[in-house]
Amino acid sequence: MIYLRKLKREDLMSLWEMAYSQLNPVWKQYDAPYYDDYQYFSNFKEFELQKSESILSNSNRLGIFVDDKLVGTVSRYWVCKQTRWMELGIGIYDKKFWNTGIGKVAMLQWIDRTFQDYLELEHLGLTTWSGNLGMMKLAEKLRMKKRSSYSKSSLLSR
Repeated sequence: MIYLRKLKREDLMSLWEMAYSQLNPVWKQYDAPYYDDYQYFSNFKEFELQKSESILSNSNRLGIFVDDKLVGTVSRYWVCKQTRWMELGIGIYDKKFWNTGIGKVAMLQWIDRTFQDYLELEHLGLTTWSGNLGMMKLAEKLRMKKRSSYSKSSLLSR
């Protein structure tokens, strides 16, 4: 069973191991690699001290769970509240879970929840780049429309 839920303290070790314990994780090579914003933490305590509060208090980032195992996260943020434009994101950190349908199920749940949480939304999108073929395919499966294309990224919306 695939479901989303708020991350809890007991999820932090799994999240660190999957997403923050490697110098150059494979998933980050597809997640906006042109931004140098990845934070590596050599040990769990350092990660817990620096990230736990922001992770546990963030209602705009939920864990993706498959049979009660954390496999990734979904996120959302306002691009512009005035124009009621919000962007979505997804990270599935272990490559063995890629191309399994988990992303589609998780994103459909996240889209539904986002529209329930923000009734005023007029534009819901996701941004990726042409090298992230998995995200491009996911956007197509979600029936999102390609709104624009740049040399290294594409803007998609629903």
